[in-house]
Amino acid sequence: MKFRFPGRNIQLETFFEREFEKENFRRERQRAGLLAFIFALGVGGLVLFFNLLDHTIFFYNSFYQTLLTYLILMSLYEALIWFFFKKGMILIPKFPIFAKFGNSTFELTCLTGTLYWISKEFQQPILVMISPPTFIYFFFIILSTLRLNFSVSLWTGTMAGLQFLALSYFLIEKQAVYSENDVYAKSILPYIAKSFILILSGIAAGYVAQQIKRSIQLSIENTEKQNQILRLFGQQVSPEIVQVMLAQSGTLESRHMKVAVIFVDIRDFTKYADKHSAEEVVEYQNAFFGIVVGIVNKHKGVINQFLGDGCMITFGAPVSLENPAENAVKAAIDILDEIRNANENGLIPNTIVNMGIQVGDAVTGNIGSETRQQYNITGNVVIQAARIEQLNKEYHSHILVSQQVVDEITAIPIESKLVGYVHLKGIEEEISLWQLA
Repeated sequence: MKFRFPGRNIQLETFFEREFEKENFRRERQRAGLLAFIFALGVGGLVLFFNLLDHTIFFYNSFYQTLLTYLILMSLYEALIWFFFKKGMILIPKFPIFAKFGNSTFELTCLTGTLYWISKEFQQPILVMISPPTFIYFFFIILSTLRLNFSVSLWTGTMAGLQFLALSYFLIEKQAVYSENDVYAKSILPYIAKSFILILSGIAAGYVAQQIKRSIQLSIENTEKQNQILRLFGQQVSPEIVQVMLAQSGTLESRHMKVAVIFVDIRDFTKYADKHSAEEVVEYQNAFFGIVVGIVNKHKGVINQFLGDGCMITFGAPVSLENPAENAVKAAIDILDEIRNANENGLIPNTIVNMGIQVGDAVTGNIGSETRQQYNITGNVVIQAARIEQLNKEYHSHILVSQQVVDEITAIPIESKLVGYVHLKGIEEEISLWQLA
């Protein structure tokens, strides 16, 4: 059975819209910043280049003045947009799509108007359409990819192509003197071709924008998967296990796995709870389980259930371990040592813990409904671990394990001893028990 996220379609849609809108604002700001930088660079380059040639040209030629004015104003305009997005991202919950179309149209129209004004300085006005400033159209088209919308990029390319073609046709018709051998001065065909290229550039930019959007969506979905896994397992899972699960794309199939199970019980917890306030009880539980969780994470285990006066811990699922019994025994001994240290240092009320450990085959997977699911471990190994833990009171011990566990581990504590064969409630066959502490 596949690992399914409760309400994923609804939750992911909401999560994606929210995160994508944030990315949308960032990309718009990035686009405005790039354009502001490009136009500012153009201002510096224009001043430097033409002053090196002849500084008098720069001040008195209307062509250069008009082009410089355009570059300065556009640089300020884009810088203002960049600043707005930097300061106003939180103020606007969603950036309207029509604003992108309007902004694109305004930018292109300003360029077209500037080209028209510059054309007055040419003896043959149509030649302005093959001058370097016309390449600015491509800046707007290329950077439209940052708007993450195919329609906006297509609109930008189409508007650039149509405005370019319209101005070209107007200037050719307006021109009185034609150069006999200059095809650019008397034929509209080269400008139709260039207009078509601009439109195709818009289509290409739209395709790139769509691919960027898909990669962002995939990234957001992966982030949501991580969040879902973290919400499902909370602080029960060690970071190493989380990473393995994420590497498996959050797919956890129901299957049989070899696991070791520990049941931990706080002895006489009920008496403590009866004599103390709810706040004191919760504080005690948090301190106790804080110790347990840290140790379990260290040994790559999972706390499947918090039981109030104890917990159930699993080693070997959902991520398999080479020797789950070894991890379980080491974790149990560490828990016992840390609880004793906490008792001696007054970090928690005087606490005695009992633990029972069993190793064996279990069925692992999610159980529940579409709205709520829980990762679960089921099988005789779980029942036997719980029954073994309950025998600690009878044998005045702290850690009891089955013979199967002892057979799996590389070494047992020095003070360990064989208890003998016992009959567990609800289990037909007797099992051999060892006391490790």
